[in-house]
Formats: sequence, structure tokens, C-alpha cells
Amino acid sequence: MPGSLVGVVMVLRPEGASVDIYRSDRGRTAIHAWCADELDGRLPSADRRVVDSPLGPTHLTTSGSGPQDLVLLPGTNMNAATSIPVIRALAGSVRVTVADLPGQPGLSAGERPQADLVDGYRAWLDHVLAAVGEGPVLLAGESRGAAVALCASPGPKVGGLLLAAPAGLVVARLTPGVLRASVPWLLRPTPARSARMLATMYGEGVVADHDQLVDWMALVARHVRSSLSPSPLPERVVAGWHTTPCQVLVGEHDRFFTPGRVRPAAAGLLQAATTTVPGGGHLLSHTSPDAVAAATSRGLGSMWGR
Repeated sequence: MPGSLVGVVMVLRPEGASVDIYRSDRGRTAIHAWCADELDGRLPSADRRVVDSPLGPTHLTTSGSGPQDLVLLPGTNMNAATSIPVIRALAGSVRVTVADLPGQPGLSAGERPQADLVDGYRAWLDHVLAAVGEGPVLLAGESRGAAVALCASPGPKVGGLLLAAPAGLVVARLTPGVLRASVPWLLRPTPARSARMLATMYGEGVVADHDQLVDWMALVARHVRSSLSPSPLPERVVAGWHTTPCQVLVGEHDRFFTPGRVRPAAAGLLQAATTTVPGGGHLLSHTSPDAVAAATSRGLGSMWGR
């Protein structure tokens, strides 16, 4: 789920009607094939289905058989097929469903909404959560996915929030080093340039699926019109979660959403404490999946008063 980052540096586009993220039908086919092959080969027991939604067909991947449901929303340019390390870490204790975000490369609709994002994602999440089940869920999001999670309707359907490297609270920070790595990756993607760009998000963590991410990001740069990081959400939207248990995670070395910027925003807007993951960067779901799983356990405990 890297979050918002790769999209952070990217293509400036005017607001307006929905935009097809794929540069060609061939590119759409290549992205879909890569995702299907990863899920078939590395997560063969998962249940996969497509549900209708106000933002178009939405692909859901469900794994695990725990007593509670967790719905996971990946970050910019990420999806279930790129989230396998954290799915495996979570599936031992919860039933985790990953929803590929419409308008991001993956197996959901390829049209990116450009206006009324809060209302659009809120209606979309109403459909996704209804498809998952009846009881309260722990709603988790990384980077862009965290911002989308905060757009959901507060209420009994969402028993708790888990926000990792969250967009939606503060503006993403860009450094010259990030730009030097990201712009060449966009202009002429190669495996080496993808690896260099990804390194800006790793921190000190070990990334078991590094080779898959390098292949994926090269494919994305060739075939996808990447999106900008989302702007901070309106205060009224975030404040609606004051009474919902919330866990916020941020990597010690996150260059985009640093602990020093996220912590006061989470405290002021969400009344939530922030846990800093030692050595972590922006891609916590890849470098620190065990930390995400531990936060999930704490979040479930808060939901049920344990």
C-alpha cells in the first residue's frame, strides 16, 4: 500500500470529470494480468469477487478466518496484489478484505473520480462495507487509503480505525531527494529507477517482496497516469471520528508524512495517539507488517473494550 507517495510527485491534472488512469487498453490488460497472476500464485486460497459500487466495479480479496472483519484500503498505486505481506500478517487473527480503490491501478474500475471525493468515497465505502458483512469492522487504510477510510460514514458499522502513514491529515512533504528519484522513474521507467524510487519509501526496513514491487512500479510508470497525494480532508470530516477508537501508525523515517507532523494533527483532529514504528519508512505494510498486525490487535481490543 505505499501510500500516497508515488502519486505525490506526479501528474498535475485539472479537476473535472472522471479520468481513465490507463494510457491504453494494452496497459490496462498488462496491469490486470500482473495483479491476477500475483494473487493466483502467492495467495491462491483467497476469495476474490467483484461488487458493484457508485464508483464502478470494485474488486475484493478476502483471506483469513478470524472472528472479526478488517477492511484494508491500500495507498496510491497499490492494491491487494501488492499487499500480500500485510495480508499474510493479518490473516492469522482476522478475516481481512482488501478493496482495490477505483481510480488506482488494480482490479477495480479504472476511472478516477475528480470531484466530490468525500461524498463519492463515502457512498463507495457504504457499498463495500455492506458487501463484507453485518457486524462492525476495523477499517484500515495506508496513506491514500487512510484518507479514503476517513471519508466513511462514522457509525456502528465501523468499530475502529487503523491509519498507517496517513494521508488526509497533513499535506504530503516532498524533498529534493524524492523528486530526483521519482521524476526519472516516471519519464523513463526501468527496474533500476523503480528500485531507486522505492528506496525513498523503505526507511531501514527489510522488504521481502522488493523484487515484486520493482516490477510493479516499472509497470505502473509505463501504463498508468499516476495521481497526486490527496489534500488534507475538511476538519468536519475528520472530527466525525472523535468517538471511534483509532490507531495511528507512522514510520520513524517516513519522508512524506513525518511523525512530527502527523502526531499533532492526529491528536488535534482525531483525538488519537500516534505510534512511531522504529526504522519504518512510508511503506509500513511492506517493511513493518508485524507492526501493522500488532496495531490491529490493539484496535480490536479497543473496539470490544478489552
